[in-house]
Amino acid sequence: MEPWRDYPMDLEIWIDFTCPFCYLGKIRFFKALQRFKYKQTVNITYHSYLLSPNDNNLEKLNGHQWLAKHKDITLEQAIKLNLNVEEMAFDEGLSLDFNQVIPRNTIYAHKLMKQLHGQAQIDFVDAVFNAQFKDHQDISSLDVLIELAKPYLDPIKISEIYLSNTNLDLIKADIDLSTKFGLRGVPFFVLNRKYSISGAQDELYFYDTLEELYFESKPKKPKETTYCVGDHCERKVKK
Repeated sequence: MEPWRDYPMDLEIWIDFTCPFCYLGKIRFFKALQRFKYKQTVNITYHSYLLSPNDNNLEKLNGHQWLAKHKDITLEQAIKLNLNVEEMAFDEGLSLDFNQVIPRNTIYAHKLMKQLHGQAQIDFVDAVFNAQFKDHQDISSLDVLIELAKPYLDPIKISEIYLSNTNLDLIKADIDLSTKFGLRGVPFFVLNRKYSISGAQDELYFYDTLEELYFESKPKKPKETTYCVGDHCERKVKK
């Protein structure tokens, strides 16, 4: 095995669970990652972002109504925007129906996410997104979150985190850090604290970026020549 084969790449992803573009971007990124030859070198960490932190969960709004209120637009405008997202999702093999989505304050899911690391965190994020956009569950419900998190945490611990201020400081730190990186929306991807990708880019864009960053980051072998030939010569990742 080449000595540079396991050279790590750190990928940090800012998300909010009420964000369909975060769901779509996650799907596209992981499709690209599965194709990436050196995927075992990618260390993934999710960070929290709150698009609507003041939601009180008292209103019974569907995805169209919530977007209209959140963006201060008409219901017709919101429906048109969401239909565009549904079409994008359909192209990825996903079925979104904003008539059935239940928008809720995501702070409780984020508090649990911050308790997890590595593959457990990745799997939990997948479960919450699926609960929100596929199963149309209330992801602010303690009962729902216990079901989603119990493969990784004891139900008593889940309840303690849910009912307390646990991890709120970590969520605030994530949001503060995103400001330093110039985040203007989610999803937001930061690679090796050097490059960033904003939005739900297509699978090929993610794949090309992974390749470029990998070959840029790996330890360089001594060269006998001053020129280079190949796809990865003088390639730069766009910020």
